[in-house]
Amino acid sequence: MTTQLGLASNGPQSMAPAEELATFTAWATAIFYLAESDHNPQIRTYFDAYHYVATSLSVGYANVFPVTQIGKAVAAAVMMVGPALSARALDGPREESPNHDALIAKLDEILVELRKKAQ
Repeated sequence: MTTQLGLASNGPQSMAPAEELATFTAWATAIFYLAESDHNPQIRTYFDAYHYVATSLSVGYANVFPVTQIGKAVAAAVMMVGPALSARALDGPREESPNHDALIAKLDEILVELRKKAQ
C-alpha cells in the first residue's frame, strides 16, 4: 500500500518497549521542565527534571516535589505508568503463544467420555 505521497506504508507500526519508555521519559521530562522550571527552585535544568522523572519511574519517589498543577499531573502519570513501562522494557522478547488446538481437542475427547459415563 502506498500513501498519497507515494511512500510505502505497511500500516501502523508499533514501537519496541524500550522505545516507548524512552519516548515517554523524554516527553514527561520536557513537560515537567516547562511546568516547573520557573516555579520550582529545585528544577533549574532539563537534567534536574530528567533526574526527577527517572527516579519517579523506578521507585515512584524523588527528593524533588512538584509545585505546579501540570507538574503534579506529570508526576502522577509517571508514577502510575512508569513502572509498567519500565518492567515491559526490561522483559525479554515475548515468545509466540503456543498452539492450544491439541489440548482443546483432548479436552473435548475427555468431555465426550464423561458425558457417556453420566448417561
